[in-house]
Amino acid sequence: MPPLLFIGIVAGLMSAVLYGTAATGSVFSVFPVYLSQLPLFMAGLSLGGSATLIAAGAGVIAIAAAGGPMLSLAYFVVNAAAPLLLCQVANLSREVTGPDGKTHREYYPAGLMFAWLSGLGIAVMLLLALYVHSYEGGLEAWIPQILEVERLTQTILQAQMQTGSTPVDVAGLQQKLILFALPGLALFWALICIGNGALAQRLLVRLGRNIRPSPELLNMSLPGFMLWPLAGGLILAFIPGDIGLTGLVVAVLAAIPYFFLGLATVHVISHRLPGRAFTLAGVYILLMALGWPFLLIVGLGIIEQFANLRLNTKVASP
Repeated sequence: MPPLLFIGIVAGLMSAVLYGTAATGSVFSVFPVYLSQLPLFMAGLSLGGSATLIAAGAGVIAIAAAGGPMLSLAYFVVNAAAPLLLCQVANLSREVTGPDGKTHREYYPAGLMFAWLSGLGIAVMLLLALYVHSYEGGLEAWIPQILEVERLTQTILQAQMQTGSTPVDVAGLQQKLILFALPGLALFWALICIGNGALAQRLLVRLGRNIRPSPELLNMSLPGFMLWPLAGGLILAFIPGDIGLTGLVVAVLAAIPYFFLGLATVHVISHRLPGRAFTLAGVYILLMALGWPFLLIVGLGIIEQFANLRLNTKVASP
């Protein structure tokens, strides 16, 4: 068996096993599921997009054999589609001649890879909205059935009773859970994809098996068209019902590239601040503890696209 085929199949089966641990219902199965994309990324970033295609196919077949076609479809959409797409574009490169006449290899830019990931998530969300449109009650009726909002509500209420907190309005809590469930899942999915891809690249660099060098995220830039889905999603989010909920998810997914652009800007600007390590630690602690600073970082990323704060910082630096 050719090495490419063998490694691809093994990576796909490993991914399927990690993904399938969710069926055990154990709390410890959460972490293997989160890493189920890692074998797919490692295959693609070390052997090329063909290896990811073989691995994704093997994973889909294994999940279908074990759990049926619907579970395999969920595996492909949630787990395999992003590595399949990103590994195809990540390995693209071209020869570029510099001003000094020397040629060097230029790889696909990180900003466009973020754009592809957001585009994939938006496409899946739009297809989901069209599919659920025929469902009685639309997305707002479909979400509680899939995500067990009632059970989650009871869990939150029991936790509040144990801590002695003031009881909340049950109907209002359920409405908030329905409103933020899909945007939260979309954000979590994108971060898991980015985390697995970054971890795979780091491991491959350590092993000396990477095809491309690691992208320089501090110098990343985004295409101008990324503002359109962000603006469109925000406008639609103010419309009641399924359209508004779909628009909110689209806006969250389109904001993710700007979040990382904003983080890159924070890292560059922090070089001019005293106690840089403490400043960066404070930013990340606030992000994890409060959540809402995510919006500030996104806003900084949008400003950076027009104001070139990183360039100005570099010029002003001694």
